Amino acid sequence: MAQVELIAQSTGTATVEEWARLDLNASNSRVLRVRRVRRDGKAVALEEAVLPLERLPGLIADASDITELAQCYGLSLGRATDRVSIVPATKDVARHLGIAAGADVMKLDRIVETIDGEPIEWRVAYRQI
Repeated sequence: MAQVELIAQSTGTATVEEWARLDLNASNSRVLRVRRVRRDGKAVALEEAVLPLERLPGLIADASDITELAQCYGLSLGRATDRVSIVPATKDVARHLGIAAGADVMKLDRIVETIDGEPIEWRVAYRQI
């Protein structure tokens, strides 16, 4: 079973891109940003997730799995939309995955929605190929 290592966590006002991706209501909406590494003996993926605090009132800590988080908040998850591409690993991504900078990695850009169609998580993950 994969382990999850929290690297960083912060809250703040959503950037323009976060606001658009999460279809937030107000320009000053707050989000929780989480960086984590999933490991199965070695680093498997570097993930950067953004969660809308207006839809998750009182959230102060990340749940390592959106399914677990949805259960805690009584939310029913609906559609997830993924965009997959192959990109060169930045120095930061390479360092966390234990690979050479510039090596090809799979980039997974995902929006998870509730059953009502509200985006509840935007996550970008980088995985070794």
